[in-house]
Amino acid sequence: MAKPNTSLKRDITHVSYPSNRKRNDYWAGYMPFKITEKPIDYKDKYVGEKEDVIFLNNSYIVSKDPQHIFPLIFGGIGLLFFIFELFDWIYKENWDYLDTILLLTSIGLVIFFAIYYFTMPLKQVIYNRYDGLITFPGFLWNNAITMKFKSIRMLHAGGALGSPTADMLYVKRPDKLIGSKYMLHVGGNLDTNLSFIVWYMDKNRPLPNGDAFDDYRKKEYKRRKEEGFPPPLFRTFIPTDEFKLKWRIERDKHWKDIISTNKNGDISHQLWQSAENIALHGEWKEVVPQ
Repeated sequence: MAKPNTSLKRDITHVSYPSNRKRNDYWAGYMPFKITEKPIDYKDKYVGEKEDVIFLNNSYIVSKDPQHIFPLIFGGIGLLFFIFELFDWIYKENWDYLDTILLLTSIGLVIFFAIYYFTMPLKQVIYNRYDGLITFPGFLWNNAITMKFKSIRMLHAGGALGSPTADMLYVKRPDKLIGSKYMLHVGGNLDTNLSFIVWYMDKNRPLPNGDAFDDYRKKEYKRRKEEGFPPPLFRTFIPTDEFKLKWRIERDKHWKDIISTNKNGDISHQLWQSAENIALHGEWKEVVPQ
């Protein structure tokens, strides 16, 4: 896994959204900042230039966008329309203004996406664990967007039920373009994808499972211990394990998850903190999306 040539830290570009958050999260498609499933075990062999995640450590994760697929697909659609209209122009006896509009539109699409293909900016998502920031691409040629992770609006969207693109995780862009969003994907389905991202971006938790993080676990444990084991930022519905049992025993002296299931199968979560932990860090409050 090659290290990036430049610093991955970015300055904040947006602090909030231009519109108020919709009241009904379900109809808006908003996703909660919660860990609902065990995140995937990230293997070192799945990190590299040819993978979804091109770099990771205890501070950053960088995922890439298959950025050339978008202009190829839509440019190809424009080219098919152009070929169809060209044959129509050659063999059709009654050429009307609608045919002219379709021909010019298809030519415009081909030219537009050809230009975009060769001039598009680098499309990457950068997860900054320590500073709690996320950087994601702007629309088309627009500059990348950097926001506090807790300030973004994550939502689910996709194709028809049963299609390969159903229920994918997106981040809403803080611009006035209606429906402008960008897909977040580090592996897995909607819930495991969300759980992995939320877990990683919670700097007060241990790193997620997987040998890709093994070289950084001891350093991360020492940092959290020196800070007095501050409580986690986000709620979880699965236990927060440590890499070693003795680390778990030590951390449980400061805080631990209490997860229970009632007779209806509903799962609830509470966080226990020691008196010393509350005195040092304050009583735990769940981060609520803005």
